Amino acid sequence: MRKLLLGFIGFLLVGSPLYGQRKEIFRAFEDSIIHLHHEILNERNAVMRYQKNEKLLKRVEDALKLRNSINYGFDSVRTISILTSPDKKIRVVTWFLISENGTHEHYGFVQAYSSEAGRHIVYPLNDSWQKIVNPTTQVLTPESWFGALYTQIIQTKDEDKTYYTLLGWNGGNVFSQYKVIEVLTLQHDKPVFGANIFRNYAKRTMRVVFQFAPVGRLNLSYEKQSFTQKREKKHKKGKKSKNDMSGPDTLQVQMIIFDRLVPMDEHLQKLPQYYVGEASLNDAFIQQHGKWYFKPDVIGRNPDRALPVYERKSQTLYKPVKRQPTPKTQP
Repeated sequence: MRKLLLGFIGFLLVGSPLYGQRKEIFRAFEDSIIHLHHEILNERNAVMRYQKNEKLLKRVEDALKLRNSINYGFDSVRTISILTSPDKKIRVVTWFLISENGTHEHYGFVQAYSSEAGRHIVYPLNDSWQKIVNPTTQVLTPESWFGALYTQIIQTKDEDKTYYTLLGWNGGNVFSQYKVIEVLTLQHDKPVFGANIFRNYAKRTMRVVFQFAPVGRLNLSYEKQSFTQKREKKHKKGKKSKNDMSGPDTLQVQMIIFDRLVPMDEHLQKLPQYYVGEASLNDAFIQQHGKWYFKPDVIGRNPDRALPVYERKSQTLYKPVKRQPTPKTQP
Protein backbone atom coordinates (compact mmCIF):
# COMPACT_ATOMS: atom_id res chain seq x y z
CA MET A 1 0.00 0.00 0.00
CA ARG A 2 2.80 2.41 0.93
CA LYS A 3 4.76 1.61 -2.27
CA LEU A 4 1.68 2.22 -4.41
CA LEU A 5 1.02 5.54 -2.63
CA LEU A 6 4.62 6.74 -3.02
CA GLY A 7 4.66 5.62 -6.64
CA PHE A 8 1.48 7.56 -7.36
CA ILE A 9 2.82 10.67 -5.64
CA GLY A 10 6.11 10.38 -7.52
CA PHE A 11 4.24 10.17 -10.82
CA LEU A 12 2.34 13.36 -10.04
CA LEU A 13 5.46 15.20 -8.94
CA VAL A 14 7.39 14.27 -12.06
CA GLY A 15 4.45 14.80 -14.39
CA SER A 16 3.59 18.44 -13.74
CA PRO A 17 3.70 21.01 -10.92
CA LEU A 18 0.17 22.25 -11.65
CA TYR A 19 -1.97 23.06 -8.59
CA GLY A 20 -4.68 20.59 -9.61
CA GLN A 21 -2.24 17.71 -9.67
CA ARG A 22 -0.65 18.80 -6.38
CA LYS A 23 -4.13 18.75 -4.90
CA GLU A 24 -4.45 15.12 -5.96
CA ILE A 25 -1.28 14.37 -3.99
CA PHE A 26 -2.86 15.75 -0.82
CA ARG A 27 -6.06 13.81 -1.49
CA ALA A 28 -4.06 10.61 -1.84
CA PHE A 29 -2.41 11.22 1.53
CA GLU A 30 -5.76 12.20 3.04
CA ASP A 31 -7.46 9.00 1.87
CA SER A 32 -4.54 6.94 3.13
CA ILE A 33 -4.69 8.58 6.59
CA ILE A 34 -8.45 8.02 6.83
CA HIS A 35 -8.14 4.37 5.83
CA LEU A 36 -5.22 3.65 8.16
CA HIS A 37 -6.80 5.30 11.21
CA HIS A 38 -10.05 3.46 10.53
CA GLU A 39 -8.08 0.20 10.65
CA ILE A 40 -6.51 1.24 13.96
CA LEU A 41 -9.88 2.03 15.53
CA ASN A 42 -11.22 -1.39 14.53
CA GLU A 43 -8.10 -3.40 15.38
CA ARG A 44 -8.62 -5.59 18.47
CA ASN A 45 -5.08 -6.92 18.67
CA ALA A 46 -3.00 -4.46 20.74
CA VAL A 47 0.30 -5.30 19.05
CA MET A 48 -1.16 -4.83 15.57
CA ARG A 49 -2.85 -1.60 16.69
CA TYR A 50 0.44 -0.03 17.78
CA GLN A 51 2.21 -1.26 14.66
CA LYS A 52 -0.39 0.39 12.47
CA ASN A 53 -0.15 3.53 14.57
CA GLU A 54 3.58 3.72 13.76
CA LYS A 55 2.64 3.66 10.07
CA LEU A 56 0.06 6.37 10.69
CA LEU A 57 2.65 8.58 12.41
CA LYS A 58 4.92 8.27 9.37
CA ARG A 59 2.05 8.92 6.94
CA VAL A 60 0.87 12.07 8.73
CA GLU A 61 4.42 13.40 9.02
CA ASP A 62 5.03 12.83 5.31
CA ALA A 63 1.81 14.66 4.46
CA LEU A 64 2.65 17.65 6.65
CA LYS A 65 6.14 17.91 5.17
CA LEU A 66 4.76 18.43 1.67
CA ARG A 67 5.24 21.93 0.34
CA ASN A 68 2.22 24.22 0.98
CA SER A 69 0.49 21.53 3.05
CA ILE A 70 -0.57 24.28 5.49
CA ASN A 71 -3.01 25.47 2.83
CA TYR A 72 -4.68 22.08 2.52
CA GLY A 73 -7.38 21.55 5.11
CA PHE A 74 -7.61 17.72 5.24
CA ASP A 75 -11.32 18.33 5.83
CA SER A 76 -12.33 14.72 5.12
CA VAL A 77 -10.32 13.46 8.11
CA ARG A 78 -12.95 13.21 10.86
CA THR A 79 -11.37 10.93 13.47
CA ILE A 80 -8.15 12.91 13.94
CA SER A 81 -8.08 16.49 15.24
CA ILE A 82 -6.49 18.93 12.79
CA LEU A 83 -6.49 22.57 13.90
CA THR A 84 -4.95 25.46 11.96
CA SER A 85 -4.47 28.95 13.37
CA PRO A 86 -6.06 31.89 11.52
CA ASP A 87 -2.63 33.26 10.55
CA LYS A 88 -1.62 29.78 9.30
CA LYS A 89 1.62 29.88 11.23
CA ILE A 90 0.55 26.95 13.41
CA ARG A 91 -1.16 23.64 12.77
CA VAL A 92 -1.69 21.03 15.48
CA VAL A 93 -2.62 17.43 14.69
CA THR A 94 -3.60 15.10 17.57
CA TRP A 95 -5.18 11.72 18.23
CA PHE A 96 -4.96 9.03 20.93
CA LEU A 97 -4.90 5.32 21.63
CA ILE A 98 -6.25 3.54 24.70
CA SER A 99 -3.91 0.95 26.20
CA GLU A 100 -5.11 -2.35 27.61
CA ASN A 101 -5.06 -0.93 31.16
CA GLY A 102 -7.31 1.98 30.15
CA THR A 103 -4.62 4.69 29.91
CA HIS A 104 -4.91 7.24 27.12
CA GLU A 105 -1.75 7.72 25.05
CA HIS A 106 -1.65 10.75 22.78
CA TYR A 107 0.12 11.32 19.48
CA GLY A 108 0.51 14.24 17.16
CA PHE A 109 2.53 16.93 15.45
CA VAL A 110 2.96 20.68 15.51
CA GLN A 111 3.53 22.32 12.16
CA ALA A 112 5.14 25.70 12.88
CA TYR A 113 6.35 28.41 10.51
CA SER A 114 10.04 29.24 10.66
CA SER A 115 10.93 32.71 9.42
CA GLU A 116 14.57 31.66 9.21
CA ALA A 117 13.85 28.62 7.02
CA GLY A 118 11.05 30.37 5.15
CA ARG A 119 8.76 27.35 5.49
CA HIS A 120 6.85 25.27 8.03
CA ILE A 121 8.78 22.78 10.18
CA VAL A 122 7.11 19.63 11.53
CA TYR A 123 7.68 18.72 15.21
CA PRO A 124 6.57 15.31 16.57
CA LEU A 125 4.84 15.40 19.95
CA ASN A 126 5.97 13.05 22.72
CA ASP A 127 3.22 12.47 25.29
CA SER A 128 4.59 12.77 28.83
CA TRP A 129 1.45 13.62 30.78
CA GLN A 130 1.93 10.78 33.31
CA LYS A 131 5.48 11.91 34.17
CA ILE A 132 4.95 15.66 34.55
CA VAL A 133 4.89 16.92 38.14
CA ASN A 134 2.70 19.99 38.72
CA PRO A 135 1.72 20.34 35.05
CA THR A 136 -0.01 23.69 35.60
CA THR A 137 3.29 25.42 36.39
CA GLN A 138 5.62 23.87 33.82
CA VAL A 139 6.85 25.25 30.50
CA LEU A 140 7.02 22.26 28.14
CA THR A 141 8.41 21.39 24.73
CA PRO A 142 7.20 19.00 22.02
CA GLU A 143 9.50 16.39 23.59
CA SER A 144 7.73 16.73 26.99
CA TRP A 145 4.14 17.39 25.96
CA PHE A 146 1.09 17.16 28.24
CA GLY A 147 -0.87 15.06 25.77
CA ALA A 148 -4.42 15.95 24.78
CA LEU A 149 -6.86 15.72 21.91
CA TYR A 150 -7.40 19.35 20.98
CA THR A 151 -10.82 20.61 19.92
CA GLN A 152 -10.36 24.38 19.47
CA ILE A 153 -7.56 26.85 18.74
CA ILE A 154 -7.78 30.55 19.70
CA GLN A 155 -5.30 33.11 18.41
CA THR A 156 -4.65 36.20 20.52
CA LYS A 157 -1.96 38.88 20.55
CA ASP A 158 -0.24 41.02 23.17
CA GLU A 159 1.86 43.73 21.52
CA ASP A 160 4.33 41.74 19.40
CA LYS A 161 3.65 38.33 21.01
CA THR A 162 1.14 35.92 19.50
CA TYR A 163 -0.49 33.22 21.63
CA TYR A 164 -2.32 30.13 20.40
CA THR A 165 -4.64 28.83 23.11
CA LEU A 166 -5.73 25.21 22.70
CA LEU A 167 -8.71 23.56 24.37
CA GLY A 168 -8.38 19.83 24.76
CA TRP A 169 -9.34 16.59 26.46
CA ASN A 170 -7.08 13.99 28.03
CA GLY A 171 -8.93 10.75 28.79
CA GLY A 172 -6.44 9.96 31.54
CA ASN A 173 -6.96 6.51 32.99
CA VAL A 174 -9.48 4.52 34.99
CA PHE A 175 -9.08 6.93 37.94
CA SER A 176 -9.29 10.42 36.39
CA GLN A 177 -9.73 12.35 33.18
CA TYR A 178 -8.70 15.91 32.32
CA LYS A 179 -9.70 18.98 30.36
CA VAL A 180 -6.86 21.32 29.41
CA ILE A 181 -6.46 24.98 28.46
CA GLU A 182 -3.03 24.94 26.82
CA VAL A 183 -1.02 27.89 25.48
CA LEU A 184 1.30 27.44 22.52
CA THR A 185 3.84 30.07 21.45
CA LEU A 186 6.77 30.26 19.07
CA GLN A 187 10.14 31.08 20.64
CA HIS A 188 12.96 31.41 18.13
CA ASP A 189 10.57 29.81 15.63
CA LYS A 190 10.19 26.69 17.81
CA PRO A 191 6.94 25.66 19.56
CA VAL A 192 6.75 25.98 23.34
CA PHE A 193 3.83 24.87 25.52
CA GLY A 194 2.79 26.98 28.49
CA ALA A 195 2.66 30.72 29.13
CA ASN A 196 1.98 32.87 32.17
CA ILE A 197 -1.00 34.74 30.70
CA PHE A 198 -3.75 33.73 33.16
CA ARG A 199 -4.86 36.54 35.47
CA ASN A 200 -7.00 36.61 38.65
CA TYR A 201 -6.22 32.91 38.96
CA ALA A 202 -3.61 30.77 40.70
CA LYS A 203 -0.10 32.24 40.58
CA ARG A 204 2.28 31.09 37.86
CA THR A 205 -0.36 29.21 35.90
CA MET A 206 1.15 28.14 32.58
CA ARG A 207 -1.85 26.04 31.60
CA VAL A 208 -5.15 25.23 33.24
CA VAL A 209 -5.79 21.55 33.96
CA PHE A 210 -9.15 20.32 35.24
CA GLN A 211 -9.05 16.88 36.85
CA PHE A 212 -12.35 15.10 37.39
CA ALA A 213 -14.01 11.70 37.68
CA PRO A 214 -13.84 9.27 34.74
CA VAL A 215 -17.64 8.98 34.85
CA GLY A 216 -18.08 12.75 35.02
CA ARG A 217 -18.53 15.39 32.36
CA LEU A 218 -17.07 18.87 32.00
CA ASN A 219 -18.08 21.28 29.26
CA LEU A 220 -15.20 23.44 28.00
CA SER A 221 -15.50 25.62 24.92
CA TYR A 222 -14.74 29.00 23.40
CA GLU A 223 -17.99 30.74 22.53
CA LYS A 224 -20.05 33.90 22.92
CA GLN A 225 -21.67 34.08 26.34
CA SER A 226 -22.76 36.67 28.90
CA PHE A 227 -21.39 38.06 32.13
CA THR A 228 -22.52 40.82 34.46
CA GLN A 229 -20.38 43.68 35.69
CA LYS A 230 -21.12 46.82 37.68
CA ARG A 231 -21.67 49.99 35.73
CA GLU A 232 -19.49 52.96 36.69
CA LYS A 233 -20.95 56.44 36.69
CA LYS A 234 -19.03 59.25 35.09
CA HIS A 235 -18.76 62.68 36.68
CA LYS A 236 -19.18 65.84 34.68
CA LYS A 237 -15.45 66.01 34.03
CA GLY A 238 -15.50 62.47 32.64
CA LYS A 239 -13.81 60.88 35.65
CA LYS A 240 -14.93 57.56 37.05
CA SER A 241 -15.45 56.86 40.68
CA LYS A 242 -15.18 53.33 42.07
CA ASN A 243 -17.48 54.24 44.91
CA ASP A 244 -20.13 55.68 42.60
CA MET A 245 -21.89 52.78 40.94
CA SER A 246 -25.32 52.63 39.32
CA GLY A 247 -26.68 49.33 38.06
CA PRO A 248 -25.12 46.19 36.55
CA ASP A 249 -24.49 45.71 32.85
CA THR A 250 -24.82 42.35 31.09
CA LEU A 251 -22.22 42.02 28.36
CA GLN A 252 -21.93 39.38 25.64
CA VAL A 253 -18.38 38.53 24.58
CA GLN A 254 -16.30 35.60 23.34
CA MET A 255 -14.94 33.63 26.29
CA ILE A 256 -13.55 30.29 27.36
CA ILE A 257 -16.47 29.00 29.40
CA PHE A 258 -16.50 25.86 31.53
CA ASP A 259 -18.54 24.08 34.17
CA ARG A 260 -17.50 24.51 37.77
CA LEU A 261 -16.16 21.33 39.33
CA VAL A 262 -17.88 20.16 42.51
CA PRO A 263 -17.29 17.03 44.62
CA MET A 264 -19.76 14.16 44.42
CA ASP A 265 -19.95 14.27 48.20
CA GLU A 266 -18.95 16.94 50.70
CA HIS A 267 -16.54 14.46 52.33
CA LEU A 268 -14.57 14.11 49.04
CA GLN A 269 -13.47 17.72 48.63
CA LYS A 270 -9.75 16.88 48.71
CA LEU A 271 -10.02 14.15 46.05
CA PRO A 272 -10.26 15.65 42.52
CA GLN A 273 -10.89 12.22 41.00
CA TYR A 274 -14.33 12.40 42.62
CA TYR A 275 -15.26 15.79 41.18
CA VAL A 276 -17.80 16.33 38.38
CA GLY A 277 -18.86 19.33 36.36
CA GLU A 278 -21.92 21.24 37.54
CA ALA A 279 -23.58 22.56 34.37
CA SER A 280 -25.66 25.14 36.24
CA LEU A 281 -22.50 26.87 37.56
CA ASN A 282 -20.22 28.40 34.93
CA ASP A 283 -16.91 30.22 35.16
CA ALA A 284 -14.83 31.64 32.31
CA PHE A 285 -11.66 33.24 31.04
CA ILE A 286 -12.12 36.46 29.08
CA GLN A 287 -9.35 37.72 26.81
CA GLN A 288 -7.99 41.23 27.18
CA HIS A 289 -4.77 42.36 25.44
CA GLY A 290 -3.56 38.80 24.99
CA LYS A 291 -4.15 37.78 28.62
CA TRP A 292 -6.91 35.51 29.98
CA TYR A 293 -8.77 37.02 32.96
CA PHE A 294 -10.72 34.67 35.19
CA LYS A 295 -14.39 35.59 35.59
CA PRO A 296 -16.60 33.57 37.95
CA ASP A 297 -20.35 33.18 37.68
CA VAL A 298 -20.92 33.87 34.00
CA ILE A 299 -24.27 33.20 32.34
CA GLY A 300 -23.90 29.95 30.45
CA ARG A 301 -26.67 30.00 27.87
CA ASN A 302 -27.15 30.51 24.17
CA PRO A 303 -26.89 34.31 23.69
CA ASP A 304 -29.06 34.13 20.57
CA ARG A 305 -32.02 33.02 22.66
CA ALA A 306 -34.04 35.44 24.72
CA LEU A 307 -34.02 35.13 28.45
CA PRO A 308 -37.01 33.19 29.74
CA VAL A 309 -39.91 35.38 30.86
CA TYR A 310 -40.40 35.17 34.56
CA GLU A 311 -43.98 35.40 35.71
CA ARG A 312 -44.51 36.17 39.31
CA LYS A 313 -47.20 34.03 40.81
CA SER A 314 -48.65 34.60 44.22
CA GLN A 315 -48.16 31.70 46.57
CA THR A 316 -50.19 30.87 49.62
CA LEU A 317 -47.66 29.95 52.26
CA TYR A 318 -50.25 29.09 54.83
CA LYS A 319 -53.96 28.54 54.87
CA PRO A 320 -55.76 31.01 57.09
CA VAL A 321 -58.03 29.46 59.64
CA LYS A 322 -61.60 30.61 59.39
CA ARG A 323 -62.90 31.70 62.73
CA GLN A 324 -66.29 30.44 63.67
CA PRO A 325 -68.71 33.16 64.79
CA THR A 326 -69.30 33.23 68.51
CA PRO A 327 -72.80 31.91 69.20
CA LYS A 328 -75.06 34.33 70.87
CA THR A 329 -76.22 33.33 74.32
CA GLN A 330 -79.89 33.15 74.95
CA PRO A 331 -81.17 35.55 77.56
